[in-house]
Amino acid sequence: MVYMGALDAFSKAFSLVAENKRAYLLVLVALLLLSVLSFSQFTHSNEAIVREKAYSNVLFEEYGTTSTSPDALIHELEASLLELFITVIVLSLVEYSVVKAYFLSLEDEDYSLLELLTEAVPRIPAVILVNILAYITALLVAAIPLVLLLVGAATLNLPIAFFGLLLFFAILPIILTFFVLVVPAYVESEGIGAFVEAFGLTFKNLLSSFGYGVLSFILAFGLALLMAPLLIPFMFSNANPLVIAVVEAPFKALFVCFLWAGGVLLYRDFKGIKGRKEEFLY
Repeated sequence: MVYMGALDAFSKAFSLVAENKRAYLLVLVALLLLSVLSFSQFTHSNEAIVREKAYSNVLFEEYGTTSTSPDALIHELEASLLELFITVIVLSLVEYSVVKAYFLSLEDEDYSLLELLTEAVPRIPAVILVNILAYITALLVAAIPLVLLLVGAATLNLPIAFFGLLLFFAILPIILTFFVLVVPAYVESEGIGAFVEAFGLTFKNLLSSFGYGVLSFILAFGLALLMAPLLIPFMFSNANPLVIAVVEAPFKALFVCFLWAGGVLLYRDFKGIKGRKEEFLY
């Protein structure tokens, strides 16, 4: 009975994702576009490395030394930061839109993805901020077992080190649940303090949070097993990284949508919110 909330959210997340195929396609398109962006950056970096090696060889032949061009390093850093910036913006835009779509779907309300994307644009900075605050919070929580592990290892106290290791692996599923609750809490409250509410709900429903996180890790492992037969031939044939990313994208999109749908359902369950469609799913 302890894990009933986790089991409910886990099982109903699949139905919620299946009922909102437009949201899945939006996530899939976003991941494919980001894969193309990443591949372009990868190709550009390889070309820069080749040029840099040629430049270094010339210096070595002329002066007996090698050097790395500061301009090349700065350019690579700028390109990497730009890619990171675009990725964060796109994922924040899509996450808010899809999470809001799941909320509306549970209330049996129709929605337009274009309207949701438009609504999400001015909220991107807030989504980024609450996620950053959530990451900081998660790091502080994860630091507790890591400190115990390091202290136990430094003092050769095996029980403390072993306890710290067990606590760390026990906290990981809870942290995952915390992450999937943050944006649903923000969508409902429209407040930056949403990460605090998500943190409170996570630890108030500790066993359900742990159960949902464990089930999510199991799902990730299952999807990885499904992907393996498709990816292995490409990996051994030295296929273009973009091809591998395209093969992975549908599975990644499914997992991402599942996490966001499960987060919405779990948030509503923890808050005691019942909607018409959610009641029907029972």
